[in-house]
Amino acid sequence: MDGASYLRCFRREMDAFRECVASGDLGASIAYREEFAEPIDLAGLARAVGHSNLFTAACVAEWTGGDTPPDGAPPLAPQDRGELLRWLEGTAELLVMSLDVDPETPAWGHFTPPNAGYWQRSIAVETMLHRWDAQQAVGDPAPLDPDLAGAGVSEVLDVLAPKMVGVGKAWPPDACVKFNASDSGEWWIYGPGDPVADVHGTAGNLLLMLWGRLTKDDPSLTWEGDRITALSVLKGPLTY
Repeated sequence: MDGASYLRCFRREMDAFRECVASGDLGASIAYREEFAEPIDLAGLARAVGHSNLFTAACVAEWTGGDTPPDGAPPLAPQDRGELLRWLEGTAELLVMSLDVDPETPAWGHFTPPNAGYWQRSIAVETMLHRWDAQQAVGDPAPLDPDLAGAGVSEVLDVLAPKMVGVGKAWPPDACVKFNASDSGEWWIYGPGDPVADVHGTAGNLLLMLWGRLTKDDPSLTWEGDRITALSVLKGPLTY
């Protein structure tokens, strides 16, 4: 996928997220909370998504080449539903304008490569995951887009997991696990040598598992080989 495709995906996922905020119970609890210090509801997730949009836009549009990230103090987000929706849409428009650039454009970033292309992919995947979180809180979540989910799996295994190992938050993998997407036919490996185990599932469910939305024994996933060793490799944390 190219930068324009990622931005189209972001726009689609953001529209679906806003529909949840527009019609759902703002007090509905969000099940996935690894990113948040305290329990969070749908309204809190909407504010977090808007703040992430602003931060990501600043990483590209406001970066001047230094080592420090953009100002991390987010503005106060509205509490009223209508104002919150307008504010959220404004943050999305600002993000699209800021990221509608050549993927090689230099940017600030936690991870390599620090360029706009990293953020184009990352924010599209992140927004899709939070759309899933919001839909799960108010009803049945729609499946994840296979192509974008595959890009998300690549991001975890190629960028985020090695970073977690590099900063000492995860052990280096001592065995290889193979991930097989049943819907797209894509596959990925994580760790050295030949795979000791394979896990099969849709690209979306593989991504949800890697990000902790699904457990590793979820019935939508099928394991072959030495599952115990594979689970030790994947115990993480593989994502921030």
